[in-house]
Amino acid sequence: MPSQSPLQITIYESPEHERSAVRRAIESFDLATDWGMPPIHGRTSDPLRLGESYGNHHAPLGASDELAARLRKDAPATAFLLWQDPYFEEADGHYVAYVPGVGAFESSCNANGCPHVGLSDLITSLATASTLTVAQWLAGPGETVLGTRVREAIATYEQTSMTA
Repeated sequence: MPSQSPLQITIYESPEHERSAVRRAIESFDLATDWGMPPIHGRTSDPLRLGESYGNHHAPLGASDELAARLRKDAPATAFLLWQDPYFEEADGHYVAYVPGVGAFESSCNANGCPHVGLSDLITSLATASTLTVAQWLAGPGETVLGTRVREAIATYEQTSMTA
């Protein structure tokens, strides 16, 4: 069983005072915009490219947990989306989206970074909230299962970066 899989992150927004911490975190996991070439360490003067994907094809399993925790600690006002691919086809990857002021959403995912929704969690959530409208459920208990607010905020960043 392999002990590595691809890891990627996109930083959507980061205040100027946090950007050096973000760059250090990205470099410490050997993530680069050119996935085939490792970053040149110590070049934190390179500007952080907001909206661009940084990746590493051979990140150690569990690196997604470590990177997400580090960014939340060292750059709490930075919005990001990251995922680590499944290490084999039938396995789950790891997805983390974080938007300051909105929250975080964490889930298993596929190799394209598409979060998996746990059917039993979905059924339990819907059953316990049977008196809510769909809109109320999505804004309340459904948020935990689907990450609707965080994923909507990430989608807005993605649309903005595509039109910029």
